[in-house]
Amino acid sequence: MTLWQSSLQAFALSLGGMTVLAFAMDRHYAQLTSLDEVPTAHRMALRVLGALLLLAVCLPAMRGWSASVGSVLVLGFWGLGALATVAGLSWSARYLAVAAAVTALLGGVSCLW
Repeated sequence: MTLWQSSLQAFALSLGGMTVLAFAMDRHYAQLTSLDEVPTAHRMALRVLGALLLLAVCLPAMRGWSASVGSVLVLGFWGLGALATVAGLSWSARYLAVAAAVTALLGGVSCLW
């Protein structure tokens, strides 16, 4: 696997994770749905899924680079995913949800490939 592929995988997973964590908040969940509050079960599921996706960023980062460089890059990819999530939320929450789901799915599958 090349470093370019590892970078794309890490970005896809971090975008998915940050987006899922954003939708666990009432404000962004209301942008996605017509509900004012996130149901408790949905909130917990979204938080757990977001945390798992963000932890999964470590796989391509550590595999593509060494542990010392990969750990620093994980923080960078988390920041890049957060920046992309903020930009997507200001544009359209529904399109961001679809884009994040597709990229997280592709990133997760390509990590297992």
